[in-house]
Amino acid sequence: MKRMMIALAAAGFLAGAMPATADEALFKSKGCVKCHDAEKKKKGPAISAMTAKFKGDVGKATAVVKGKDHPEVDATDAELAKLVKHAIGAK
Repeated sequence: MKRMMIALAAAGFLAGAMPATADEALFKSKGCVKCHDAEKKKKGPAISAMTAKFKGDVGKATAVVKGKDHPEVDATDAELAKLVKHAIGAK
């Protein structure tokens, strides 16, 4: 029983290091985190700033990502929709 509890605690600790959602994992795998952080401005705006700016408007945010001033993202349209929804906090 003690071993099981230790294993469960270790699994919980490791899970804390893993992405919280599939969308977050996609955000990381597509390289978005190189320029965007949850709270701090990096090369690009913070996710919190994007959430405030776009207020759930996925179409407007997608147009920015597809625009000439944004580095090209190697993602399908479906992946891009998930990335944008994750970045602006849309459901």
